[in-house]
Amino acid sequence: LGDVYKRQALEMEKIMGEIMQEHVDRLMMLGTLSADEFTELLRYRNAETTEYLFQKAEEVRKQQFDKEVYLWGRLPFSNYCKNDCNYCGLRRSNRFVKRYRMNMKEILQYCHEGYRQGIRNFLLESGTDFYFSEANFAEIVDAVHKHFPDCTIILNVGDHTKAAYLHWMHLGAGAAMLSHDASNELQFKRLHSANMSLLRRKQGMWELQEMGYHTGTGFLVGTPYQTIENVSEDLLFMKQFMPQMIQIAPFLAAKHTPFERERGGNADMVLYLMAIARLMFRGSILIADPSLEQAMHDGRKKALQAGANAVVVDIVDEALRGAYAVYDEHTIHRQQETIKSFEQQIREKGYEVVRKAIM
Repeated sequence: LGDVYKRQALEMEKIMGEIMQEHVDRLMMLGTLSADEFTELLRYRNAETTEYLFQKAEEVRKQQFDKEVYLWGRLPFSNYCKNDCNYCGLRRSNRFVKRYRMNMKEILQYCHEGYRQGIRNFLLESGTDFYFSEANFAEIVDAVHKHFPDCTIILNVGDHTKAAYLHWMHLGAGAAMLSHDASNELQFKRLHSANMSLLRRKQGMWELQEMGYHTGTGFLVGTPYQTIENVSEDLLFMKQFMPQMIQIAPFLAAKHTPFERERGGNADMVLYLMAIARLMFRGSILIADPSLEQAMHDGRKKALQAGANAVVVDIVDEALRGAYAVYDEHTIHRQQETIKSFEQQIREKGYEVVRKAIM
């Protein structure tokens, strides 16, 4: 009887493997799947399907970008935030965070050093810090653009008014990240503070796109209460939105947050989803985030094999990276290598780091 069950299980596994390969082929052809098909592709993930999916993702990446990989220099200029999100170590009520804000001189110094090392895409990132008003931040955008006119300025500064983003765009900002984090209303509320609205977040995303920003979004994988169906919703929402930039990252627990004792997200699932995203968004920039390095060894380089074509590196010193601790420090594999040595490691994987702006 046991042999019969084993034989039946192997037959079922073979059938499901064939169905999953058909889903990948369909995704390759159409760029999307139904909610049920996405759910199956995620639920029945196995080594064979993963390998086949990665092959297709690499094929598309090479068709679109050849071997080129962009480097983004991340400059976290403030760790203040007005929001109190349940997953984020920078949340307003976390009294244990050593807060900081950079001044103009510091920001330009870090940009100059990053530029010297070949960075041509500056990711200006912060919590939603209203100390940097529309006018204050406009001065920073203007200065960075004037000093580095051949670079793309990418904003990741949270929810602000349409007028503010329009002002910053006119002064030189060309791209903006505004992640939806969770497209399911209930899941969004579980992650974020009560003052935040999924509807408002989505509205802000559409406004950025309508203004002419190169617009990016994304979501966290493995957050508490997240279901496979939620992830399918995220993929379908992104297909509706059609972002030019995509950031899929693992959830990692942070101290002094309501989720500090929760298990982190599965990094292998993140890579699997990145490969799915590459087949859905062939010409978009797929970002290998530093949080991947925190979740698995060589996470960003492995993301290239899943279809990523942009890698984020920090251009600030170790002390500031520690202060910008969105996640728990003991989970972090610190970025010890220099940008030059990291470039060399990418080249050894068969890719070419290009020193040019994304737009």
